[in-house]
Amino acid sequence: MKKGLFLGAALAIGTLAMTIPTFAANGSWKEDNKGYKYQFSDGTFAHSSWLSLDNKWYHIDSLGYMQKGWLKDGDDWYYLNTDNGQMQEGWSKINDKWYYFDPIYGGRMAVNRYVDRMNSENKDYYVDSNGVYNPEGKSGAKVDAKKISTQAFEKKAVELINNERAKYGVPSLFDDSMFADSVHVRAKELSQSYSHTRPDGDSYLYALPPGLGYYGEVIAVGQSTPEEAVKYWMSSEVNRAQILGKDYDSFGVGCYIKDGIIYWVADFGARM
Repeated sequence: MKKGLFLGAALAIGTLAMTIPTFAANGSWKEDNKGYKYQFSDGTFAHSSWLSLDNKWYHIDSLGYMQKGWLKDGDDWYYLNTDNGQMQEGWSKINDKWYYFDPIYGGRMAVNRYVDRMNSENKDYYVDSNGVYNPEGKSGAKVDAKKISTQAFEKKAVELINNERAKYGVPSLFDDSMFADSVHVRAKELSQSYSHTRPDGDSYLYALPPGLGYYGEVIAVGQSTPEEAVKYWMSSEVNRAQILGKDYDSFGVGCYIKDGIIYWVADFGARM
């Protein structure tokens, strides 16, 4: 897992292993016949880590060289510019195919979901299991709101999340009614701004109930069933760390349907 846990999503850190990021204050790139290395002011070199320079991210391999092109870190894929090594965010065209590297999740390649809904054209863009944009969308992805009980979907997602925790030997969480308002507010807000930042610019934290000493949130869009939503969360190390968080004691799940697309949110917390 990469440095996305440290970025704007404001996610609580889980217990899974991760590549430790380096926030470089002073230093410079050094070039040799094999590529570029980054030397710190104390003479040491970066290696086997993500490197943050001037708000740009780079990945340094085990030999200390800047990597370029496709990179798999844990379960997630990233793309590093082939010219300067900078991690890509947003839409990128690679070998005549379009991919979306989600800034919300630290530049991870999005898969199996709708992305970038809040674009200037207000269009839905679907990326498949390989992360490739499919202009035809996902067959059956849009749902008929009249035929769906969001309450039943939420209840099922709660059950599935606790099932996942049981698989990993983590105690189940209490489906706490104190989250009832916040998860429904947040799910609806996601249709306006798909982000952990609320439409008014505040953090999602301001939507949560008071009295929490520890908290976290996972979001999803475009999954047609609770099974798909939970599977999506468990396929990402960042989201999985939230689902399996040992410091939580309660949570709630909300979903909201707009234009046939379901927005999902699960908020977690521990009472003080």
